[in-house]
Amino acid sequence: MSQAQAADTVLDEILSYNHDRKRALVKLKLERMNENAFAFFRGTNNLFARDWAELKPKEVGPAILICGDLHLENFGSYRTDTGDFLYDINDFDEALVAPCGIDLVRCATSILLVAQLWRLTPVQAMRTVLAFLDEYRTTISQPERDSDVKEMSLRTGKGPIRKLLGACATGDQAQLLRNHTRRTKSGGRRIRLIAGRQGPISEKRAEFIRAAVESYGDGKGASQFYEVLDVAGRIAGIGSLGLRRYIVLVRGEVENRLLDIKEECPSALLACPDCHKQPPCGSEAERVVEAQRSLQARPTAHLDVVAVGGQSFRMRELIAVENRSRLDRLRKRPAKLRRAVEIAGRLTAWAHERGCRIVGNEKLRTLRRWAEGPSLDAVLSAAVRFAERTRREYVAFHRAYTTADFARNGR
Repeated sequence: MSQAQAADTVLDEILSYNHDRKRALVKLKLERMNENAFAFFRGTNNLFARDWAELKPKEVGPAILICGDLHLENFGSYRTDTGDFLYDINDFDEALVAPCGIDLVRCATSILLVAQLWRLTPVQAMRTVLAFLDEYRTTISQPERDSDVKEMSLRTGKGPIRKLLGACATGDQAQLLRNHTRRTKSGGRRIRLIAGRQGPISEKRAEFIRAAVESYGDGKGASQFYEVLDVAGRIAGIGSLGLRRYIVLVRGEVENRLLDIKEECPSALLACPDCHKQPPCGSEAERVVEAQRSLQARPTAHLDVVAVGGQSFRMRELIAVENRSRLDRLRKRPAKLRRAVEIAGRLTAWAHERGCRIVGNEKLRTLRRWAEGPSLDAVLSAAVRFAERTRREYVAFHRAYTTADFARNGR
């Protein structure tokens, strides 16, 4: 196959996977994926699933509830229903019951891709991956005690994570409102329309969202809190671009609140031969919400399923983009970067412990035996293979995307 044919094949596969999404947002997704290999990796979990059978480690680990799209930017800080700020995995669109090795290989691959983007040396890159895997192994191997507090908060976070959490906590709800809304002449608020982030939607669609949220509030006995003041379209992330997503301003209690409402689709990982058998769920939104409730130390505020025009959407309090893990701030400080990556390994282990309980407590013993053996070394080898495959496919994608024909016609 020629280079041109390879480029067209990768692009066609991506377009085919995204064929039923909103065309304008798919074009934006491709634009963001074109920035670098890590962004491409984030937007192509379907290619990861396609390659799993070929590139996976020999021992993939026990099947438990996993995140499904674990990478360095899927860790971040958020507010809980009790007002605490935690640092944890915070994206569960791809979550399902699958071998735990999928999460570990995917996150290790992301570290290798990011390391190249940050121009770390190969030795620094390997040390960073090993820091993640070693902390995972150490945490999983520790016996559980009733007194253990398995969450990362301002109280328990240290070093670079404390700094990230501190920035989040000081960015309170008032700041979030200032960033995403504007004052009207009457003193109320409206959502800001920000190019590439928040945009207008039709009055009919806005009314659907309004009715759904207010009906949800009525059912919860919280009509005043969920009174909708404004609705706009929301554009965020890479992998889910093209799905319907909205930002909703509600009255709240003492002050207004912002909600993120998102369409969910089946996990791309269902294409993996190891992931065919899944527990029943009422909808994709229910799958995501239940996974988040199960895998996070404490779930994000206002996390639930809301019915919009007969379809279930995932609802949660808005998490500011700035609250996502921005470990690139530490790229020139390898020691602190490794420490932050170690924390990611610990959080992953805690999530996997919780994921074991979903499928039976005996799974935790199996997971510990797997992690204490040579399997994590095989995870690193698989991550190297995936990183190399991703770089090649990114080059092919970049070649096809930047052709005049695609730029002019968008295929």
